[in-house]
Amino acid sequence: MKHFLTNSIISLFFFSVSLFSQPSQSRYITVVPTITDADIINAASLVDPLAEKIKPFSPNTFSLRIINTANAPVYASISLKAWVTLEEDRQREPIVYDAHTKHPFLIPVQGKLFTSADVQDGGADDISWSSSVNEELKTKLKNKITDPLSGGRVPSGIYEIEMLFRVDSVNGQYIGETFSVPIRPITVTNPSTAILDIPFENGYEYPTPFPQFQWTYDTRAVELSVFELRPEHASLEDAISGTTPYLRVRIDRKLSGNLRTYTYPQSPASRPGIEILAGPRQLERGKVYVVVLDGIRTAFGFTVEPLRTIRSFVVADPQGKVVMNVLENILSSGQYNNIISTLQNQNIIINTNSIFLNGIKISTQDLQKVLTDNKDRIVSVRTED
Repeated sequence: MKHFLTNSIISLFFFSVSLFSQPSQSRYITVVPTITDADIINAASLVDPLAEKIKPFSPNTFSLRIINTANAPVYASISLKAWVTLEEDRQREPIVYDAHTKHPFLIPVQGKLFTSADVQDGGADDISWSSSVNEELKTKLKNKITDPLSGGRVPSGIYEIEMLFRVDSVNGQYIGETFSVPIRPITVTNPSTAILDIPFENGYEYPTPFPQFQWTYDTRAVELSVFELRPEHASLEDAISGTTPYLRVRIDRKLSGNLRTYTYPQSPASRPGIEILAGPRQLERGKVYVVVLDGIRTAFGFTVEPLRTIRSFVVADPQGKVVMNVLENILSSGQYNNIISTLQNQNIIINTNSIFLNGIKISTQDLQKVLTDNKDRIVSVRTED
C-alpha cells in the first residue's frame, strides 16, 4: 500500500477538522464549509485494501460550497498544512508540511461544490494534489493503525490544519489574492465505552413509573429506548424486535453538557442536546420493560456498530401484597369465578415481582390465563412470602 498513508493523511486531516460555521470570503468567492464531526477514524472502515486507497467519503460529511461572487469565471487554488499532538506524548509535530492543488481549478459562475471525493486521487478531473509529508511521523502513525490492538483506528490526539485559498484569476485576469479558511483544532477520540450503570442488573425494580437511567460513555451520543417485555417474548432481544418503543431519545454528549442521567419524561418535549424520537408512552406499575442503551459511533459517513447494553426493569406495585391477599380470600371462599371481575373492579395491578409460577416470575396476564385455562382442575391456591 505504497501511497495509502500519504493519501490517508491528506484525506483524514482534510475531513477530520471542525470548521467554524461562518463563511470565508474574498472579493471574488465565498467559501461556506459544511462538516459532520466524527468520534473515530477507523482505517478498517475507511480504507479499501484491495484498491489501496481511501473509500469515498459521504458528500454530506464534508463539503466546501464555493460561491462565485465575481459573476465571471474564477480560477482558484488550495493549500494546507497539518499538525498532530498525540495523546501519549503531547508533542505537537507537523505531519503535512505542504499539500496543494497542482494547478488552479475552475469555479464557474454558478459556483462549485468541493466534496471529500475531490481530495482523493482520481476524484476530480480538474483537481490533483501534491504533498510533502513527515515520513517519520507517517511511519509511526501507520504502525499504530496496523497494530492489531488499535482496531485499525487513528490514535487519539489533537489534529490541526491550516487551509488557504488563492484566487488566481478572474475572467482571465491575474489576481493572486489569498485568504484563509478559519479552522479550529479537533480532538480525536476512540470511544470504547457506553454502558448502563442503572439499572445495573436485569429485573431492577423502580419505585416509580418515571425511572431514572444512568450511564457511563465516551461516545458522541447515546440513544435510550424502552420496550415492554410481553409474555410471548422469549428473550429481551425479542421485546426489542417485536414491539414499538415506549420511548426513544437521543442524547448528544457535547450539546447536553455531558449528560449522564435521564428521567423518563412525562411529555415529548425535547431540549438542547436531548431529542425525543418516539413516545413517551406511560409505563404501568407491575409490568416488565426493557431498556436499551446504544452508544452512537460514526466515522465520516460510515455507520459503525453501536456499543449496546440491554437490561430489564420493573415498575414496582406497592399494592401487590394487598392484591395477593384479595386473591387468596376469593379463592379460599369458593368465589373463583368472580376473581377476574373482582380484580378489574378494584382497578389495581398485581406486582409481577410477587408472582412466581414454579419459580418463574409471571405477569398479571399470565396469571389470568393460567387460572382461566385450568379453572376445572384448580382445587386450592396458596401464597408464600
